[in-house]
Amino acid sequence: MHFTVPIIIIAFSVVFKMIVNRKPKNDPDAEFMERERQANLTPRKDISGLPYIKVPVSELPLDVPTDSEETKERQDIIRSMSDKQILNLTGITNTDLKLEYGAPNINILSAADGNYTKLVQAIAYLSADYMNSQHLVEARKLLEYGISIGTDSKKNYLMLASIYKEEGHTEKISGLIESAKSIDSLLKDSIISSLEAMLATS
Repeated sequence: MHFTVPIIIIAFSVVFKMIVNRKPKNDPDAEFMERERQANLTPRKDISGLPYIKVPVSELPLDVPTDSEETKERQDIIRSMSDKQILNLTGITNTDLKLEYGAPNINILSAADGNYTKLVQAIAYLSADYMNSQHLVEARKLLEYGISIGTDSKKNYLMLASIYKEEGHTEKISGLIESAKSIDSLLKDSIISSLEAMLATS
């Protein structure tokens, strides 16, 4: 009879520990909500020194004659980017942006990222137009510019690789593979494997 209470206490303690241990140590939803709360409280920071992209429209082949209204529109889109704020923020969440640069800057940063997406898409589609009209040199210049500003467009990489093959410079595909390895994108592995397949069949 003297051991009844201690035994009950010990049993309760064991059961309690089992229940506690079953609970996940980290609640992803709670962690996200806390990070988002902190992000929304982060004050504005100076973003003037970020690596903004300046589009060198005078150096890009944007005056190739065409009867296609779509092609003209893509040329105009790229020209219009010369005076816009452009940032490659691929792979960075809005929460991370707010934590790093302050919640009040999120609209500016989102707009700059949107301009980047619009730019690289226009480059890829305009290059395809040029390739279809046999303006390969002009297409290559555009596509190389797209790579230089960190595009993760698979279309951009594969079209440029095909031009290199046609021009007899398959060794340059190795350089494209190295460029693809540096991008922060869900498409990275797919781009690399496709380029490696093209290089293997050269």
